[in-house]
Amino acid sequence: MKIIVGGGISGLWLAAELKARNIPCCVIEKNALGQAQTLASQGMIHGGTKYALDGRLSKAANEIGAMPARWKQALKGNGKVDLRAVQLEREDQLLWSVGSVGANLMGFFASKAMRSRIERIDPRTEAAFNYPGFKGHLYRLSEPVLRLDTLVEAFAELLDGQLFHAEVTGFLTQNGSVVGVETSAGQMPGDVIMTAGEGTEPLLSTLNGQRPQMQLRPLAMGVCKLARPIPRVFGHQLGGGSKPKLSVSTHEFEGAQYLYLGGQLAEDGVHLDDDNLRHRAVCAVSEALRWLEPTIETTRIFRVNRAEPSTNEGNRPDTAFVAKRNNLIVTWPIKLALAPALADQILPMLKITPDSSRQPQWPVAPQGTYPWA
Repeated sequence: MKIIVGGGISGLWLAAELKARNIPCCVIEKNALGQAQTLASQGMIHGGTKYALDGRLSKAANEIGAMPARWKQALKGNGKVDLRAVQLEREDQLLWSVGSVGANLMGFFASKAMRSRIERIDPRTEAAFNYPGFKGHLYRLSEPVLRLDTLVEAFAELLDGQLFHAEVTGFLTQNGSVVGVETSAGQMPGDVIMTAGEGTEPLLSTLNGQRPQMQLRPLAMGVCKLARPIPRVFGHQLGGGSKPKLSVSTHEFEGAQYLYLGGQLAEDGVHLDDDNLRHRAVCAVSEALRWLEPTIETTRIFRVNRAEPSTNEGNRPDTAFVAKRNNLIVTWPIKLALAPALADQILPMLKITPDSSRQPQWPVAPQGTYPWA
């Protein structure tokens, strides 16, 4: 039995890959499926362009470049993972400026490396930008935006009978190797793969010997409730740096419309208290979408940690991380979009032997909800 600890996107995608190969597996989740980093993201399956806004195609941009196509394949039901049940917010994302765009960025968008990914479009073709007050540049990025609750639901249906609600409290070991897990519901022998994000480090600390180290990089996301709806926006405001000045996704809950805000605002905001960050978020929306004249009724801050492998200077890793120690596979996917790449790294590490294990009669893991809503 392959035991996947953690029911976020990385664990769910890996389980689907294993099921497609008839490899017995299960997922153990202590809270709810997708509840942490997966449902806290904006659902944007990007291919690295937003890592290259200074006009340079970085290593991180190259590593993630193939992911939108991989996800689109799954969304069409092609390949090992069938995600035809997932709904899209949009088939693409938008990039826009509110003024002139630097020469380096204009040249980069026109480069051979980017011509297949991005195109400049007429603002009149997009409801949110078809306003006389919009004076910037608008680009369409061929990268989908997922409705994340339907993503979790699709995996729950695909993996019916393999998703369990229990807390892993330790590991079963034999001659120094990990051979299963101890949980609040009982013991389970098998090969263990850790995909628990922030929950991985406490469990690793129970083991002796050298082990991968985790770092946390926090985000402070803005959540703005609008007094009246505006045309929906999914994309990124261009700034002068290498990252989007503001990333915006639009959502409807209980009859109200919300803007969920990321990008540089969310990264810089970790150093501010909630009051100052709320003020900054309102100003950012007013600048980024000023032609829409958004009226913000309330603003709150949602703080979340990104769990990653430790790097020397605490910088963001370039790609998904997988390591095997004492028969235990430890992973951190880094980004929602990199879940397929993570599974690709794990599969060759697995020992595939005849297995007659049966699934336990444990409680079923519930599906998570948007934690910021």
